[in-house]
Amino acid sequence: MLKIVTTNNVEVFRHLGTGPFQRMELSHEVASNFDEALTRVAATKPDIAIVDAELAGGSGYDLCRRIKNDPALERVHVMIVLPSVISRAALERLDASGCDDVLAVPIHADDFYHHIAQIAGLPVRRDRRMGVGLEIRVRGTDTALSGTVDNISASGAGVVVDGPLTSGQEVVARLLHDGNVYPDIDATVQWARPDARDPAKTAAGLEFAALPMKTRLLLERLCLYDAVDNPDGSVTVSLYGDFTEITDFSALSSRLRDVDDIDFYLREVRYISSAGVRAWCDFLAKLKGKRYSFRHCSLAFASQAAMVPMAVGDGRIVSVEAPYRCERCDRDDLRLLERGALLVEENRIVPPVLACRVCGDDLEFDDVPERYFAFLRRDA
Repeated sequence: MLKIVTTNNVEVFRHLGTGPFQRMELSHEVASNFDEALTRVAATKPDIAIVDAELAGGSGYDLCRRIKNDPALERVHVMIVLPSVISRAALERLDASGCDDVLAVPIHADDFYHHIAQIAGLPVRRDRRMGVGLEIRVRGTDTALSGTVDNISASGAGVVVDGPLTSGQEVVARLLHDGNVYPDIDATVQWARPDARDPAKTAAGLEFAALPMKTRLLLERLCLYDAVDNPDGSVTVSLYGDFTEITDFSALSSRLRDVDDIDFYLREVRYISSAGVRAWCDFLAKLKGKRYSFRHCSLAFASQAAMVPMAVGDGRIVSVEAPYRCERCDRDDLRLLERGALLVEENRIVPPVLACRVCGDDLEFDDVPERYFAFLRRDA
């Protein structure tokens, strides 16, 4: 069971009531002031204490320091919730607090879960759940199966089908997506096992044979994005993989033609070449007049955004993966930061100092802040 103590923050309450937390065993206690929070943390020894920077009867910074100084509470991770803009004085108090993580509100529910998952060691699923249908014919047999695609690339796919497959089988796969039927693909079953969600089905990994360029381009387009309509009329676009000379954003442009508000989720963008960033900038130019923002920007995307202003277009970066390093552990760490956690001064950009999840020592930002976070100056 995940045990959490929070102070009285409406946004934190709302996110703790969303789907990922509803599906787990969760103990949540609320404290209304400094003394009550310290008492509850000492009594319950939660996995995580989420505390507001400003509290009745004290501050979240001092509360965090009290928790960190108590050997009996050494396993309690502390997250401090900041307002949307941080001051120099607040950043100094934050750095001195020894906190494990920092949240700057408002924050998207998915990003909130990611913060919790990183600190608590919860699964952060990287596999893609796609709305792609599948038909499989096993060569040399009359076996024909149907199913769905869990994740896919131009070299293979993870699938779930309604019958048995065995490792080494040669198959012909046909993908069905958004009303389109894709060309047949020769593939080999690399592994197969009962599906964890439904043991009557088979989960399998397919390795595609060499593909004609036309088929490869179709797969690249299929692998590139998912677009989900939100209740408020906006669309969340999750982008995946590599942006290269063969990346084509035309289908995504068509999908967004009548959309006014777009939330780009960029955590799974792994690599962007110079040709890829040009194609991306051309795509953004076609979004003129629309509102859009970039959330959970990957290291690859953030690096391009720092060097190429047009990679952000008229949009705004909301949160970004930031490279940190623990010298004591000799290990690198990527931490998600909302823009409100970054102090922007006339000549400096200062990220927060966070605690290493392994040894508890300070993590240091492992880049030049003014270069890595250059987007903050351009769209301030």
